[in-house]
Amino acid sequence: MRVAESAASDTGNRAASDTGNHAARDTDKKAVNNTNKHKAVSLTASGYVGYRHDSNVSVSELDTNSDVADEALQTEAQLTLTVKPTSKWQSVLSVSQANTNYQTLSEFDLGLTTLSANTSYAFDFAKLGAHYYHANAKLDGNDFLTYQQYGLSAGKLFGQNTYLRLSTDLIDKQFDNAPEDAPIRDSDAVSLRSDLFYFFEGQDFVQLAFKYQNEDAQNNIFDYTGTGVDIAYTYPVTAFGKPLTLTLAYQLDMRDYANEQDGGIGREDDRHNVELSADYAIHNNVDIKLSTQYGDFSSSVDGANYQETIAELGINVHF
Repeated sequence: MRVAESAASDTGNRAASDTGNHAARDTDKKAVNNTNKHKAVSLTASGYVGYRHDSNVSVSELDTNSDVADEALQTEAQLTLTVKPTSKWQSVLSVSQANTNYQTLSEFDLGLTTLSANTSYAFDFAKLGAHYYHANAKLDGNDFLTYQQYGLSAGKLFGQNTYLRLSTDLIDKQFDNAPEDAPIRDSDAVSLRSDLFYFFEGQDFVQLAFKYQNEDAQNNIFDYTGTGVDIAYTYPVTAFGKPLTLTLAYQLDMRDYANEQDGGIGREDDRHNVELSADYAIHNNVDIKLSTQYGDFSSSVDGANYQETIAELGINVHF
């Protein structure tokens, strides 16, 4: 499990701002069509239940992997309030609770409570926004990590097919219930990210993102500068008269940690992750989700040097 990475890439950049594949696609296709239709206030809710197989249960925030496979029950509930006073101004407030409960390795059970808020305004020259994300993570029922991320973004549509979004964020991580002899991992970070979306005529699109993060921890051995690339291709089709969305994604994250002169150990991490997912809408309010991903996490620290394969099948109900 990768709480911070999930918050930053999956939830932080999707729920706490208007980036993310579907958000960008919906927003920019509306901009292309010059529609002015909008709902002033809308409330949506969703619930998810899934079954997961994990070949190597891990906690990347603690540089720990079990080298043991296990199955887990995944559950998530989310409530989202959208307020849109005008066709150009939109604010979104979202709260969610996600749980991962393993059959055998209960010490890796994860509970994640998140709150996100973002607001954006589509000026003629660009779409400007501000966002905030807060997450509380529990590991085996005990407080584990408090993660906060807030920042600003700017997006611009070029022509009818290309959308560019730039964002900058401040990140704060506070770890709880660490052993007395363990080094302190609390940290502050500054991150920069650029997302480029290109929409093809058939509704499929590609996303290319470049990432930079500079993290300053209380203990210098956890200081690092990170760079990375995200690439994703989303292809919507129709299967048996129902919408099916296929996504192939790749993530690369490279971290250079503080060297011995700066109080570190000269650690280096290279993280590769490939994911294939399918989202099949069997009903207007019901989706079946299938995903598989493989991660190769290379590090000069033994606990952070491992491979992991995850497969998951679940059902999502949304209103």
